[in-house]
Amino acid sequence: MSSPTIADPQEGIDFASLPWNLNLPDEHVYLHIKTTSTWTAEHLDDLENHVYSYKDRLLPVTPATTSLNYGTTLWEGLKCYRTSEKEAVVFRADRNYERMKRGADELCLPMPSKELFLRAIQLAIQRNSQLIPPVGEGMKLYVRPMLFGSGQQLGLYPSPEFSFLMYVSPTGNYFKSATSGLNIHLETRRSRASRGGMGSTKCAGNYAAALKPLMDCKKHGFHDNLYLELDTYHKGQLPQAVVQEMSAANIFFVLRTGEIVTPSLDRGTILPGVTRESVLAIINTFADELTPIVRQSTGKEDVQAVSGHSRTVTVAEIGNAVECFATGTAAELVPIQRLATDPDEEAAEFTFTDNGPVTRAILAMLRETMSGQREVEEGWLRNPFASKEEFCA
Repeated sequence: MSSPTIADPQEGIDFASLPWNLNLPDEHVYLHIKTTSTWTAEHLDDLENHVYSYKDRLLPVTPATTSLNYGTTLWEGLKCYRTSEKEAVVFRADRNYERMKRGADELCLPMPSKELFLRAIQLAIQRNSQLIPPVGEGMKLYVRPMLFGSGQQLGLYPSPEFSFLMYVSPTGNYFKSATSGLNIHLETRRSRASRGGMGSTKCAGNYAAALKPLMDCKKHGFHDNLYLELDTYHKGQLPQAVVQEMSAANIFFVLRTGEIVTPSLDRGTILPGVTRESVLAIINTFADELTPIVRQSTGKEDVQAVSGHSRTVTVAEIGNAVECFATGTAAELVPIQRLATDPDEEAAEFTFTDNGPVTRAILAMLRETMSGQREVEEGWLRNPFASKEEFCA
């Protein structure tokens, strides 16, 4: 049996103008399967019988649904995009699987097999292929796998039933409205995550904690917050505080030493972003190519070698950065121009070269990697219109 072919982009849709949001839901289909214990080969074999119209079949939930009451919801975000009119790829879906697998263990949810996870992604893309935007910067079919407790109960226990769901949306870039580098608030009062908590798990609660601070910072002209590990911040000693991440993106700093740093995963307080991991690999794989560009950005000809590191970063080190950028599946790679506190917080302000040469170069390398023009490691790109055996390998 031959594999489905990719459809042309649906006529009448201005894909380039779509915001970062749930767009055109009446045009989507989604996948939804359930189990009361583990996922089996029967779920994989029967997957094609569980594709539903987004507009015609609402998700069945009850007031006592475990995930509604106790927050046992995991989700992932990945993207499918065209590399030509008749070809599309999915970027590093295996890393999303590994991250969800770790989260499933934390939330007492049975994780689908890698084959089931990948096949669900493939099927969701194939059945919605008319919504894959044409070739263009930042445009994508965003794919969101979800795993959650769908059984009903009142007590605080693992759910008696579990749901695995896959839906999509054609989107633009997360920070598309920004006309220049981002203006980011350094949040010194509220915490997104603490050590020993769930900060490194991609669960719904992580985003709930960031929502009110995000709305507040936007009232003051900021695009987003950069969070601190609050137990490392003591009034009057802001430079010693440890930096975490933004509401839905990781952060990188290009230092005058030639080092390009991003906050460490070892403290267990930030999400292990797939784009973050990819950018680190790109920096270290193509360090020789980046070295003269870093010299240009820093104005220091004595920079001998560029390196990308994941390590603890303090506020004091931000003053040594010439460029700064955010990374994420939704954001891709976005320059940051300014990072500052509010007037009623301990004073701090840092400015960076807006869309500097290093940021531009790494973004170009990332996009070349995503389109197959540049390779870091084999297997980063999967063709959803290949056979299911090839895609799920």
